Amino acid sequence: MHKLQKSLNKKERSEIFRLFLEHNKLKFNEIEKSLKKSLKIQSNMVSYHLTSMIKDGLLIKKGEYYLLTEHAEKYIPLFSDIFGMDVSPLPIILVAVVHKDNILLVKRNKRPYKNYWSMIGGKLLLHEDIKDAAIRLVKEKTGLDSKFSSLNNIMHERVEGSGIVKHSFILLFVKVSVNNIGFKETRAGELKWFNIKKLNKQLELEKTIPSDYWLIIHSLNKKIIIPRLYMHENEGIIESHTFLE
Repeated sequence: MHKLQKSLNKKERSEIFRLFLEHNKLKFNEIEKSLKKSLKIQSNMVSYHLTSMIKDGLLIKKGEYYLLTEHAEKYIPLFSDIFGMDVSPLPIILVAVVHKDNILLVKRNKRPYKNYWSMIGGKLLLHEDIKDAAIRLVKEKTGLDSKFSSLNNIMHERVEGSGIVKHSFILLFVKVSVNNIGFKETRAGELKWFNIKKLNKQLELEKTIPSDYWLIIHSLNKKIIIPRLYMHENEGIIESHTFLE
C-alpha cells in the first residue's frame, strides 16, 4: 500500500486512478480529456504520468487501452480510505485462545488500548478467510499451534474522544483451542492464562478492554455462521462463484 500511496501522491495520478473506479479500460484520449477538464494539464504530462504508473506496476496497456493491473485492482475498495476522503471501520479478528478452563490474554504494548488486557487480535489479510487469520495470529503472537473451533459473534466497536470518533472496529470474535499452555513471549505484550470461571475476580483490579470482556462473558460458548462467497472475475465480469459455510 505504501508503494501505491507514493506512486499516487501526485494529484494527477490520483485522478487517473479515480477514473478506473468507473471504467474497466480507457483510451489515452479519454484520460486526456478528463484530466484537461479537471486539472487543466497538457497531453505530454498525461503521457508522463501514464508511463510512470505503468513503470510502478499500476497500469498496463493492451492495444489502445489502459487497464489497472491485478495488483492495483486490490485497492479499488480502499481508494477513499487511502487518500483520507473517508475512513471505514477496520475489521479485526479477535481470538479466544482456550485450553480447558483457561483463556490466554495479552497486555497490549501498542495503542489503542496500551496496557489493557485483551484477547489475541489482528487484521484479516486480503487472501485469508477468518479461520486462516485466527490460526496465523495465534501463532505469530503466542507461538502456539491452534485448532479453529467456531465463529462466536460480531461486534461493532467505536471509541470517541473530544467530540469525534477516533477509532471504529468490526470485531469478528472466534474461538480456537490449543493442546498446551507453553506460549512464547512476543512483541504483542505480556501473555497470561486466566481461569474463565474466575475471570471477573481476576480482572477486577486490572484494566481490560470492555468489548473483549463482554464477548468472553457472553459469547464464548455461542456460535454463528457467516456464509462465505468466492467469486472469479475477469475484467469486471463475474465468471463463477461458490458459496461455502
